[in-house]
Amino acid sequence: MLIIGERINSSRPDIQKAIRARDAVSLAQEMRSQFEAGAKVLDINCAMGLDDELDDIDWVTDVLQREIPDAGLCIDSPNCLAIERALTTFKGRGEVFINSVTAEKSKISTILPLAVKHRANLIALVMGEDGMPSTKAQRVEIAAAILAAARHAGLDETRLYFDPLIRPLATEPEQASEVLASIGLIKSLGPVRTICGVSNISYGLPRRSLINSSFLGLALAAGLDAAILDPTDRRIVSAMLASEALLGRDTYCRNYLAAFRKGLI
Repeated sequence: MLIIGERINSSRPDIQKAIRARDAVSLAQEMRSQFEAGAKVLDINCAMGLDDELDDIDWVTDVLQREIPDAGLCIDSPNCLAIERALTTFKGRGEVFINSVTAEKSKISTILPLAVKHRANLIALVMGEDGMPSTKAQRVEIAAAILAAARHAGLDETRLYFDPLIRPLATEPEQASEVLASIGLIKSLGPVRTICGVSNISYGLPRRSLINSSFLGLALAAGLDAAILDPTDRRIVSAMLASEALLGRDTYCRNYLAAFRKGLI
C-alpha cells in the first residue's frame, strides 16, 4: 500500500514555526522521519496560519527535493495557483500528487487541466456541489461523474485516487461501514485507485491510534490502495503491515519481516 505522510502541515504549530523561521534542519528532520518510516510521498500543506502560501510552498518544496530527492510530493492546497507553483517547482525523483479535486465545476475546470499538464496523480474527493455524501450509492455516483470528467480531459485513469471521505465515528457511526462498502464499488468503475485520510475516523475519541489502525485493516481488506496517515505511528504501520501479510499481499511476509528488523514495528 502507498503511504502518504501527513505531518508537513502548517496547521501544526511546530511545522508552522519551522516554515516561518525558514528552519530547514527541523523541517528536513520531520520529512526524513516520515520517509524512513515508509512514506514515499509527503503531503505538503502551507495553507494554514501563514502569510504567503506561494513563497512558503517554494521554500518547503525546495527543502524536500534537496534533502530527500527520492521522496514524492503531494501538494495539498485549495489554491490552484499554489498547486501549479509547486508542480512547476518540484524537480525531485518521486511521484507527484495533487490533493485534491471534487465534482464541483469550479474545481473540475481548474484542477483537472493541471493534473493533465503536469502528468500528476490526482486525489479526487467524492464531494459535489451539494457537499459530502452520506451513502455508498451517492459516493459512487459522484466518483463516476469525476471519472467521466477526467476521461474527457485526457487524464490517465490510473492516476486517479478516489477518497470516499470518512467522517468521525464518534458523531456518525454508520459512516464507517458506508465508506468500507463504497471502496470496491468505486474501483469497479475503471482502473482507478482508492485513498483515505485515515485519522478523520477517530476525531473526538480517546486512543485515536487504536481506532485508526483498526479501521485501516478493514479498509485494506475492502481494497484500499493508499492512505494519508502518520507513518511514525507504530501502531498504525504495524496494523498495515500485518493486514497486508494476512491478505496475501506481502509474499512470505517479506515487508513485515523487513520492518521488524528495522525496528519500525
